[in-house]
Amino acid sequence: MMSSSPDDDQISQFMAFTGCADGERAQQYLEMANMNLETAVGLFMEHQQHGNGAMDANQHGDATNPLSPQVRAPDKTQTMRLMDDVIAPVGNPYADNGDNDILMNAFSNFDARAAVNAAAAAASADETDDQDDDQETKMEDVSGSLSSMFAAPSNLIHKGGGFQGARAVAKDARRWLLVNLQSDSEFSCHALNRDVWRDELVENLIREGFIFWQAMDDSADGQTYAERYKVCAFPHIAIVDPRTGRSLWKKEGWTQVKPFTAENFAEIAMDFCSRHSFDKDPLPPVKKSATPNINGERKRPFMSENEQMEAAVAASLTSSNHDGKSKGDEDECIMEDDNYEIEFLGTRDGLVEADSEEKKPSFLEKLLSVEVGDEPADGARIQMRMPDATRLVRRFGKNDAVKMIYAFVAQNNDEAKKGKDFMLMAGFPPKDIVGDLDLSIESCGLNGQAVTVRWKD
Repeated sequence: MMSSSPDDDQISQFMAFTGCADGERAQQYLEMANMNLETAVGLFMEHQQHGNGAMDANQHGDATNPLSPQVRAPDKTQTMRLMDDVIAPVGNPYADNGDNDILMNAFSNFDARAAVNAAAAAASADETDDQDDDQETKMEDVSGSLSSMFAAPSNLIHKGGGFQGARAVAKDARRWLLVNLQSDSEFSCHALNRDVWRDELVENLIREGFIFWQAMDDSADGQTYAERYKVCAFPHIAIVDPRTGRSLWKKEGWTQVKPFTAENFAEIAMDFCSRHSFDKDPLPPVKKSATPNINGERKRPFMSENEQMEAAVAASLTSSNHDGKSKGDEDECIMEDDNYEIEFLGTRDGLVEADSEEKKPSFLEKLLSVEVGDEPADGARIQMRMPDATRLVRRFGKNDAVKMIYAFVAQNNDEAKKGKDFMLMAGFPPKDIVGDLDLSIESCGLNGQAVTVRWKD
């Protein structure tokens, strides 16, 4: 049986192997190793590797536990709770349990996940609201742009006084009254605002020659106008003589299949201004012929003012030669201008005699005999718009008389060659340039201009 305490020989061997000079320490290691020399030396060497051992650090300790004096006091036990999705409050992680309990009690009723979900939902709601606001703003912008696109041309419309007020202003300004009656249910009315009244050329034409009045069919003035002028369809456009209140031209009830364009209106407006003038008296009321001719049709000879005067004089001079004729042999002669007929007093026989009394070459015949010559390489460029909507472009000498343009048109149109009278209109408002026949093209400012050719009858 092995001794429970080391002998001197074991202690000496331990001290020799380890180099330990303390016999008491050698005895302690041997006792720890149950008197096994190899185990005791191993324990000593292991303790030496870890910083000369716990016994080297403190020699005052319990005899049964030589390592206990070198171990520091353990920390106080702490209890902490891990919380999902919560940032730990700033503080001392090694605080006492009392402080931790206070913090934990503060957050004990706090549902972190619910708070995060609520925040995410709020952010999503804000984003949705922003998107809805943006959508509403875009819808308002689109609605505003469409509204402005089809809005009435307030910069052109006469305001104040209704139809009669506009008529009075037009009469004082010596301008024609342009009327536009619209219905909100007809898209053509809105398209008219967008495509015609906003056209630059149309705006200039209206400002120069018209007073523009526009009304809706459901307004008081609109209903009065529609009843008085017998409006049948919408849109309705009319040109009214402000002196008499008579409608001289109108167009109504078209569709977008064949729309009324800005070019159509510009052509009609220029043609109207060229054929009507405030310098002339208003057209008289319509008078129908009382006695038809043999075929049951009214006779409508188209004559110039000079021809009418000559025919009237001839009729008065020859009336004595026809005293034996009954009234039934006489025909009342009517001259028609647009939609209105002007009564001309005279007999058909008197007119025939006046025509046959003296035959001189007509103006058209003189034009057909004028030698126009070849087109110069450089000169005044004139564009001629023919009655059939075709266009002719030619250069003339800048010093050539305006008569050369007349001659060129007469010699290049089949109907004119057959004797059909025409007129040339230029400028704005368009006017007949027959009074400038002997002036040069350059002096009349026709270089680079467009000239409209119209039939007289």
